[in-house]
Amino acid sequence: MLGTDIRGIMAEEEEVQRRRQALKSLLSMRTKQLRESLDQRIKRARTGGDWVSLSKEECATLHRQERAHLKSQLEQLQHEDDRTKGKLTALKRAKARAQRIRAAEAASGRKRR
Repeated sequence: MLGTDIRGIMAEEEEVQRRRQALKSLLSMRTKQLRESLDQRIKRARTGGDWVSLSKEECATLHRQERAHLKSQLEQLQHEDDRTKGKLTALKRAKARAQRIRAAEAASGRKRR
């Protein structure tokens, strides 16, 4: 009966799907930031109150550092998304297996009667 806990599997599947959606959102946001040019970044930073007193060279250095950090984050997020996708696939298989077991149990119960 342990392998047929469909409700538990479905709850975990929903949780993993929410996590995957959040990861996709983060990946999208980080990719957008990575595509941002230096001039766009300077404009965004200055309207936000950052980088106001920095020279263009200092801004360029910070921008390069941010891009390196974003690339690292993107790699980590992509790896985590791949793991989550694998877990989701395994949960779907487990759910299908549990449903087959339940159906077989129900069919064998009807045959006995």
